[in-house]
Amino acid sequence: MKGRVNLSERRIRRIGKRKIPSPIDVYRLLPGTNCKQCGERNCVAFAAKLVNKEGFIEACPPLLEKKYEETYKKLWKMLKPPVKEITIGVGDSVKIGGEFVMYRHELAYLNPTVIAIDVTDELPYDELLERIKEVEDFTYSYLDHELKLDLIAVRSTSNDPTKFGKAVKNVAENTNLPLVLCSFNPTVLKTGLKHIPGKRPLLYAATENNWSNMAALALKNECSLAVYAPNNLQLLMSLTKSLIKYGIEDLVLDPGTFPNEGLLNSVNNFFILRWMACRESEELLGFPLIGTPIVTWGNQEGTPEVVKWWEASIASILVTQYADLLIMHSLDGWALLPLMILRQNLYTDPREPQGVEPGLRIFG
Repeated sequence: MKGRVNLSERRIRRIGKRKIPSPIDVYRLLPGTNCKQCGERNCVAFAAKLVNKEGFIEACPPLLEKKYEETYKKLWKMLKPPVKEITIGVGDSVKIGGEFVMYRHELAYLNPTVIAIDVTDELPYDELLERIKEVEDFTYSYLDHELKLDLIAVRSTSNDPTKFGKAVKNVAENTNLPLVLCSFNPTVLKTGLKHIPGKRPLLYAATENNWSNMAALALKNECSLAVYAPNNLQLLMSLTKSLIKYGIEDLVLDPGTFPNEGLLNSVNNFFILRWMACRESEELLGFPLIGTPIVTWGNQEGTPEVVKWWEASIASILVTQYADLLIMHSLDGWALLPLMILRQNLYTDPREPQGVEPGLRIFG
């Protein structure tokens, strides 16, 4: 099965779960000195903490010594998530991926789906600033958590490098949010990157026609790179393999988002990709997934309210189907707030019951 991405229902039922290491498995690879330098009573307690994803192996100083180098590598391989964790941006960065399980009750979902709102390089300057402000001001307090939007996606609708570079510059000067730079034209992205050196945005996207140029751009600027192969998982896997050989380590996979009749294929593709990573340990597909509900604005008939409803509906479906990053257009509260609450509820730790601090409060 390894190397293939077509899963029959019978095959899915037959495949066993990816083995999650037990505290004893981890303990056998620890130095066993009970030195307490990790902050725990003994090595067994530290092993349990590692298995529960509550600590890092670097917290054990003896493991960092030269004589434990091979043991450290074995332990890291045992504990690394099947879905790689990717960081977008610097400073106020976001993390996507890093997931260990298919289903929340098996452990927990760790890094909540991040939501990017788009701006285009053809927006007038005043409208651009207004949209950025709306994104930054969109917050909601929910069960002691501050729900907010996470990124801004700068899209090149003009395919003009100069316009795109100016738009990226204007966005970067007015927000500290991490960025996604969106164009299939490497020249356009190259111009945009010149205005944000060292900011490490996500580049969207490499395809079968531009992947080598995109890879060179990502490698030079130390950026993560999205890989786009709509409804073609074999091609997606092939592109990922080529990009890894090129030296790109931080990839985000986009199997395509299709509204209307294509929605079933979209959901199925997201499921298969995450299954292959978590159950089959397929490293070529062990990367975060990106969904683009924004496509409804070019594929859906009806009033703007109908299009917004479809965008929000597809986004909600993809959040439950392992999307790690969503690119959206609508900023309406009725479209975004239910999605953000759904995200928050999915990504709470099932091992820790939710609640608020008890006490008396004064109203009025």
